[in-house]
Amino acid sequence: MTRTRVRLVLVAAALALSTAGAALGSHHQAASAPVSERPVEQLDPFAVAEILAAAPPDTLVIALDAPKHPLRGAIPAAALGKDDEALVAQAPRARRLILAGADPVRVDRVVRRLLASGHRAAVLHGGVAAWDHAMDADPPAPPASAAAADWRRHRGTVALRRSFGDAAAAPAAPVAMPAPGPLAAPSGQKKREGC
Repeated sequence: MTRTRVRLVLVAAALALSTAGAALGSHHQAASAPVSERPVEQLDPFAVAEILAAAPPDTLVIALDAPKHPLRGAIPAAALGKDDEALVAQAPRARRLILAGADPVRVDRVVRRLLASGHRAAVLHGGVAAWDHAMDADPPAPPASAAAADWRRHRGTVALRRSFGDAAAAPAAPVAMPAPGPLAAPSGQKKREGC
C-alpha cells in the first residue's frame, strides 16, 4: 500500500466515524425529553413565602433539596418519584409548580422539562441558598418618612420571615377546642321528672 492510499483510507474512516457519531448523537437528543426554551419565571423568597403561607389549592411548591430554614407547606421531590424523570411524569398538571433547589443546573433542567410537557412552572430565585439568606434575619425597616404601604409591606415581610425563619417567633400550633360535653342543669333548679 502506498502512503497516499493509506491516507485516503484513514480520511474515509474518520469521515465514516464522524458521520456515525453525529447520527447517534442526534438520535440520543431526539430520544431525550423535550426542553422548553421559554424564559422561566423566577420568584423571590418572600413571594414564595407568601404562597406557602396562603396555601392556595392551585399551587404546589416542590423542594428538590432541604434548606436550613424549612419550606413549611412544600412537598419533597421524592413524594413525586424517585428521580427527576419520575417527578416530571407524575407532577400534577392542574397546579402551578414552584421548584426550590440548591443546584441551579438541576432546577433549570427540571423546570424546562416541566414547561415543555405543558405544566405551569416557576423557580425560587437563587434557590434554597437565597431562601436561607432571606430567612436568617429581619429585613431593614423603611425610613420613618416611608408611606403607609411600605410599612405594611415591611410588617408582612417580617411576619413571613419570622414564621419561616425563626422557630422561637413562629406561630404556635392552633389550639384544639375541647369536645363539647353534656350540658349541665343550671344550679338551683331541680330536674323535672316524667312528663
